[in-house]
Amino acid sequence: MKYLTTLVCSTMLSTAIFAETAIETEAENINFDIDKLYVGFGVSHNRVDLSSIGSTDAKASGYQVFAGYEMGSKNGFDLSAEAGVIQSDDFSQINQDANGIWAAAVIKKELPEVNDKLAALVRIGYGINGDDGLLMGFGAQVRVMPQALIRLEYVNKDLSQSYQLNAVYQF
Repeated sequence: MKYLTTLVCSTMLSTAIFAETAIETEAENINFDIDKLYVGFGVSHNRVDLSSIGSTDAKASGYQVFAGYEMGSKNGFDLSAEAGVIQSDDFSQINQDANGIWAAAVIKKELPEVNDKLAALVRIGYGINGDDGLLMGFGAQVRVMPQALIRLEYVNKDLSQSYQLNAVYQF
């Protein structure tokens, strides 16, 4: 038991030292590359499930604008950070909207075995204001031009679900 405790502690210490060294090395090499920046605009169909209280679903259309930055790739997966603003009409039956801001990490996987222009993506993030809380989603994107993408996504937020069609422009 004493050996196991020593092993675990030494592993944790060496991991912490390595992580600190890696963070310092990365901090010295931070560069902003405009080629990794992208912006997007989308429309959405949003739904709040009211079936648990014996009512029909509340629905609203909306739109969003967002920006993202590609952080890098690891093992064939691309990581990006995104932030945006979403606006929606008032949901039918509850007279509230889902206007707010959000931020998310997006992981993308190119799918060349299906089509060289197709990629799958997943996201996890957090929204503030209209629909506060955790958001998670998945979808697909298709490259229609060298710098233009079309995304189709499903995003499950704290209270609502959103079906989105987004256009993305990469610089």
